[in-house]
Parts: sequence; structure tokens; C-alpha cells
Amino acid sequence: MKETVREMKAKKRKPQKHSFILILALLLAVGYFVISFISAQLEIREKEKQAAEVRAQVEQQQAENERLQAVVDGGDEKQYIERVAREKLGYVMPDEKVYYDITPSN
Repeated sequence: MKETVREMKAKKRKPQKHSFILILALLLAVGYFVISFISAQLEIREKEKQAAEVRAQVEQQQAENERLQAVVDGGDEKQYIERVAREKLGYVMPDEKVYYDITPSN
């Protein structure tokens, strides 16, 4: 029943090998989770940045829609079309005379 010193040392070594492997596995698992967490945080920040850009675009488009709706609701659609035709397309009314200033400016 008495164990020899060698047997006692042999029993002590086995748990050490298992505990070393267990510690190594735990460290690897913790490292994996830390890297995954950091990666997820970076991805969240990027998505939040994209969401803010999209929100800004939506607000800009809503402002444009409101402006256009005001033109349509205001009843001045005809005036708006006439102004666009004159300014952007260079159209004039049939009996209208157009004068251009060709004097050089200093």
C-alpha cells in the first residue's frame, strides 16, 4: 500500500500535463473570443457610419421632395415650368424679343 517516490512523482506529472493542455486550450479560446469581439465592434462602427450617411441622404431627399411638393401644391407649376424652360432650355415666348448684353465687362 505504500507508494514509492517514483509512483508519487508519476501521478503528479500526469495532472500537470493535462492542466497545461487545459490552460493552453482556455487561453486559445479566450484569445479567439477577444479577437471576435474586437472584430464585431469594428464592424458595428462601420455599419453605424454607413447608417448615418444613409440617414443624411434620406433627409436631403425628403427636403427635396417637400420643395417639389410645395411647387405642385402651390399652383405655380405653370410658372415653374416656364422658369425652367427659360433658364435651362433657353426658350422664349412666341412674340417675345430677347436682348443680350454683349458689351465687355471690365
